[in-house]
Amino acid sequence: MCEKVYNELGRSVLTNAMHGYNAAIFAYGQTGSGKSYTVIGYGANKGIVPRLCSELFDTIAHRSNDSGTITEVTLSMIEIYNEIVRDLLNGPSLANNSKKKGLKVREHPSKGFYAEGLKSFLVTSHKDIEDKIEEGTTNRSIAATNMNETSSRAHTIVQIQIVQRNRTSSGQETAKKSIIHLVDLAGSERLSGTMAVGDRLKEGVSINQSLACLGNCISALAEKSSEKNIRVPYRDSVLTRLLMNVLSGNSKTVMIATISPADISYDETLSTLRYADRAKRIKVHATINENSTDKLIRQLKDENERLTKAMERGVVDLSGTGSSLSEKDMTEMRQKYEEEMKALMAENERQINEIKQTYEDKLAEKQALEANVYVDADREKLETEKRENPYLSNLNFDEQLCGKIIHIIKKGVNILGKNDDCSIILYGPSIQNHHGRIYRKDNDVVILERVADDCRILLNGDPVINKVHLNHNDRLLFGTTQLFVFIHPGQQKKSKLSFSEVTFDLAQEEIASKAGFDMSNDDQSMETALLNKDLLELLPQVDEANAISNDLGKNVRFEIILVSSAFLAKNSDRTEVMVKLINDEFGQEFLWPKDKFVNRLFMMKEIYQNYAQGDENWNPSPDKDPFLEDQKTEVLIGIVQVYLQPLAFLVELKEQLEVLDYKGTEIGIINIEIVPCTSDGRELSELDDAYVDTPSELIGKDVCFVFKIHGCRGLPPRFTDIYCRYRIFLDEEDSTTEIISDTSNPDFNHRKMFTYQPATKALIDYLKEGFVLIQIWGRQMVKRSVSNQSGRLTKQMMQDDLLNQANNLMQGFKMNGRNVDPNKQSIIVELLLMKKQQARQQQRIENIHKLVEIYERYGRPKIPVQLVKELISATTTDSAQHIITKVGLDIDYGEETPRSTTCTIL
Repeated sequence: MCEKVYNELGRSVLTNAMHGYNAAIFAYGQTGSGKSYTVIGYGANKGIVPRLCSELFDTIAHRSNDSGTITEVTLSMIEIYNEIVRDLLNGPSLANNSKKKGLKVREHPSKGFYAEGLKSFLVTSHKDIEDKIEEGTTNRSIAATNMNETSSRAHTIVQIQIVQRNRTSSGQETAKKSIIHLVDLAGSERLSGTMAVGDRLKEGVSINQSLACLGNCISALAEKSSEKNIRVPYRDSVLTRLLMNVLSGNSKTVMIATISPADISYDETLSTLRYADRAKRIKVHATINENSTDKLIRQLKDENERLTKAMERGVVDLSGTGSSLSEKDMTEMRQKYEEEMKALMAENERQINEIKQTYEDKLAEKQALEANVYVDADREKLETEKRENPYLSNLNFDEQLCGKIIHIIKKGVNILGKNDDCSIILYGPSIQNHHGRIYRKDNDVVILERVADDCRILLNGDPVINKVHLNHNDRLLFGTTQLFVFIHPGQQKKSKLSFSEVTFDLAQEEIASKAGFDMSNDDQSMETALLNKDLLELLPQVDEANAISNDLGKNVRFEIILVSSAFLAKNSDRTEVMVKLINDEFGQEFLWPKDKFVNRLFMMKEIYQNYAQGDENWNPSPDKDPFLEDQKTEVLIGIVQVYLQPLAFLVELKEQLEVLDYKGTEIGIINIEIVPCTSDGRELSELDDAYVDTPSELIGKDVCFVFKIHGCRGLPPRFTDIYCRYRIFLDEEDSTTEIISDTSNPDFNHRKMFTYQPATKALIDYLKEGFVLIQIWGRQMVKRSVSNQSGRLTKQMMQDDLLNQANNLMQGFKMNGRNVDPNKQSIIVELLLMKKQQARQQQRIENIHKLVEIYERYGRPKIPVQLVKELISATTTDSAQHIITKVGLDIDYGEETPRSTTCTIL
């Protein structure tokens, strides 16, 4: 998918840039909708940026060899944090160092807005760009909120400048200059959902305000493209000022609108699609940026001379402003204008020097910088602490966000929890005010303990109950979402062991394995790989949902289950991962598809945030409660597979079959009957002897049969309003029985006739090889539990349930969703047909024996072949008897046929 997006969108951006146009691409959408995945990518699925950079240098190498063009590529990377612009390639994030000052945004008369003092770095290979972007990503402003432990708190803009230098036949140098803007916007967020306070709250407000300004600009530009005279509010935010050229100026721009499939994101999705629709109507005025270097230098020098003369004249004439301005105000205005002009002159001078500087000079400067890299003091301090102290480093499903949250373990007692007095503050479901303690002894021995029994901590997948020693590369899960790896530099140096890298997937597989899930890679099939992927995604989410339910006292539990495709009436062979909702208060269970559970989890998180903030109205009404399912919702009780092979031979089927639930466990029986019949509905009996030797004989003839469901016995007593539904052959709608209530032994007395005039080969093949899936549906009766444990589930109950359901789940998967022989009913059908065939053959042998006896009685030594054929083809006892009677009547069959075609009685 990433490759397809790049081929259709990203490649055009690079092509335009190489032709000399400014180009841009940015992703717009809500948090978690896939912006960073699209722009940057994840793991082996590289996004637009790495693919574009790789192809860029391939193109440069090709063009240099063909035309001798010298191409310079420079890179800069900024973020906009709380309306402050910061150079990401020059120090740590503002979120971690609020004393640092940002870059000033200036307006150039011909080039629009720019960040004053922004450093650009010469890059000579794809690896150079990757290293620089990784460095900038490390410096991004991120912080933990209740919705995301590594939430991006700023907008990120990557600028790649490409200058292609050529010389004309007269020796004059020309330069084709283009800038690629790659924009990764911070996602909009619901402040009530993030539980943000203090700095996090200010950051969220700033993000939403700048995105709102961007939306206003997009709307205004769309109106302006319709030739309406409307002001575009670029100056309302720093983000829109810096993206002014990208949105409507000299740039060919691609906007990617990313949306979430979750139903709770309906409003945000609709808003994003509206922006995308408006953005399509925006008109840009891109031109090729190619000029002679001499001309560019001359223009910049002329502009500096004009600015110098303006300053000598007193900057601007302020006499027309009236007497309302004091002398002090006028002095301040003059100083402001002088500062702006000096900044413009400095920028022009920088561009002149850059144009004059040769590629070789820039390359030498780059090499000198690499030999003496400047490291920001704050970042160096953190790196020093990491080298000298044990610490916790976060793990995240996004590789680029791993290791971005560091908690140094100081000597003495380190308290973990969500209270402000904790030395290590953690957020999220199941995180207690004081959750755990980490002791660091003088000899650098590190010990971990939980504060109370309800404080969930997993060490390498095992629950922490007593005090435990921490070792280098240990994996720690606090609550349900806070996953870390413990790093101990001292132990690492002393140990003779080699330590492998700890990844998020590795830690999750370990947790799943310790919980009883079989995550081995013995089976290398695609089905198993997809199954393991779904399990790894759902396991922490189910754990989180259980923790939220426990904290809110919802008295519901969630379990992961594996369901065979046959149970769900799907054609694929892939086992489905689903989530079972268990309502202990009402004694009901419901199966949720993965997508439905994930949607509900988003809503659960939002309710949890409202609860944690002390909102009195945090608990929604039952019809809007994501933890609950409508008590009247129909559920699939079980299935029955009825093989139709007897019908292909016009043989009736009357069986008592097992009803199986999603585990493949027998939960009852069903009595069914399938009887061939005539077109007027008369059921054929044994006396009709409609049996055919081969199903192909029925092709082109009328085939009719009656499908009967008499009733079920022994179904679980918690179900009522029970009925069956099924489809046969090409039915587009289900056939259903009557609904039977107040019994677990319903009698349906269902009878339906099916007529096919004439029978096709496809129908006969279906009857010969296919089956009918009967689904038994019903509703669950409400049963109040004796004790709801004060509305809370204990941690031990959840642990036991997780272990039990994991063991049962994996056994069910190995049995393909069933613990009975799936061919049992098919074997029954085969035996039925064999009996029928045996009876038919026995009858034919008896008829031949009678014929031989009659011929011997009449003294005839030979039996005509024609007579034998008629007797073998006889389908009923009466027709066979009629043929035999002909012999007694001495019917002449004509001349004897040749010897080789007669039967001779010896």
